This record gives sequence, structure tokens and C-alpha cells, in this order.
Amino acid sequence: MRLRKIIIIVLIPVFAWLITKYVLRPPNARTLSSHFAHKRIAMIIAHPDDEAMFFGPTLNALRQLAIQTNLGSLALPETNLRILCLSTGNADSLGEIRSGELRSSAAHFGIPPSNVIIFDDPRVQDQMGVKWPTDAIASLVGPHLTDVEVVITFDNGGVSGHGNHISLNNFAREYLTRQGEIQREVWMLKSTSILRKYVSFLDIPYTYVSNHFFASNSNTERSLVLVSDVREYGNTRDAMTQAHKSQMRWFRWGWISLSRYMVVNDLHLL
Repeated sequence: MRLRKIIIIVLIPVFAWLITKYVLRPPNARTLSSHFAHKRIAMIIAHPDDEAMFFGPTLNALRQLAIQTNLGSLALPETNLRILCLSTGNADSLGEIRSGELRSSAAHFGIPPSNVIIFDDPRVQDQMGVKWPTDAIASLVGPHLTDVEVVITFDNGGVSGHGNHISLNNFAREYLTRQGEIQREVWMLKSTSILRKYVSFLDIPYTYVSNHFFASNSNTERSLVLVSDVREYGNTRDAMTQAHKSQMRWFRWGWISLSRYMVVNDLHLL
């Protein structure tokens, strides 16, 4: 009897994951296509491995969109998506190694090395409790955004509360708005409570329902839930374990196994 209850407890969220992914996916696919297809996109991150740790479902979804809109090509068009990384992640003097790891990780998502731009500026170094100056960020990434139509970055919680992550949101809000008007679409990755952060795919049903049924119509139109299937989760896992080898300490395995950001992203339009 106890075994049956355990099986039911496990199977219900797995079934909900499959329903969310394959039955409810079409509306999200249409929203994704309408906002991202054939547009020049920049993902702005703080450190090498942010792209895989936090944005894997988004990158997988964009790769699938590129395949669908580019006659099955497995590589993203060079002008379509670029990653702008504000630091080399040199806190442990591994900046050069981590820069190479980021380019290797990007390849898992079909992004060529030429589309990965990594900065190494003394004003924006990898420091947990430090918020970077907005004008410093603007001076670095601004020239790379002149032709960009869509920006993806962190929200004001930075997912982990990391000061560097939050700085990118501050930059997006201050620099990418002019006189109260958005100059381009800016999508922010939503931060969650620590409980939801570590329940893996169990958070998918709640994320979908809260974004599509408990939100107002205007908010629903400004949000996007991206869910990875098992294959896509495996791709994100491989990006972490095979590319970011210098970062694979024991607690990273905990993140890969338990973090909802490995399987679901909810993006909100600024």
C-alpha cells in the first residue's frame, strides 16, 4: 500500500510534466515564434555557466525554433542569437579556462563561438556581493546591442540573489528604456522561492498554471513558459558536465538533479 502511494506521488507530477510539455506546448510555441523568430537576440549573462545553469530551457527552445524556421539546420544563424557574458568568472583565477568552457557549452545549444562575446573589464569582475555600475555594463554591451531586437537576462531577483545577476537587470531597466519607452523587447528570467527552486520538474505544473490561469490577460500575454523534455534536459546537463568541467563540484550535481531551472524557464516581458 505504501509503495503504491509512493508510485502515485511520483507518477502524478511526471504525467503533469508530459501534459505540459506535449499537450500545452503549442500555445507557447506560437508565442515563442511570434516574439523570437527571425529576430536578432542577445542573452546577457554575468558568468560562464549562467547560460546552462539558468537558461537551458530557453536556449533549447530557441534552438528548436531555429531548426523549424531554417529548414532543419541544427546550427542557429550567426546573426540570430549571441551570448554577451560580462565577466570571465575569474574569482578563482580560472577566467581563461571558464571562457573556453562557455564557448564549448554554447555549442551544445547550436551557438557558434563567434556569437559568444566575453568581457574582462576591471569594473565588472566576478564578485558575489557586488552590484556592477550600470554605466560600465552599458559601455561594454551597448555597442553589441545596436542591431538587437530582443534581449534576455535576469529579473531583479537574479535567480540566486547574486549581485552581479541583479546588476544586469538594473542595466536592462535603466539603459534599455528611454523616456519610459522600451527600445526593444526585454525578457527577464523569473526568480522563485528557494522551495520551488529545488523541486525540479515538480514545479512545472504550478509554473504553467500560475502563468496561464491565475494571471491577468495582460500578464499572460507578457509571459512565456518554456519546458524542456527529457532529451533537452540531457542536453543542458551535458553542457554543464562536459563543458563546464572546472565548476563540477559536488553541489553542482545537486543543482543538475534538483533545480527547476534545468527543466523550466518562465520569462516575463519588461
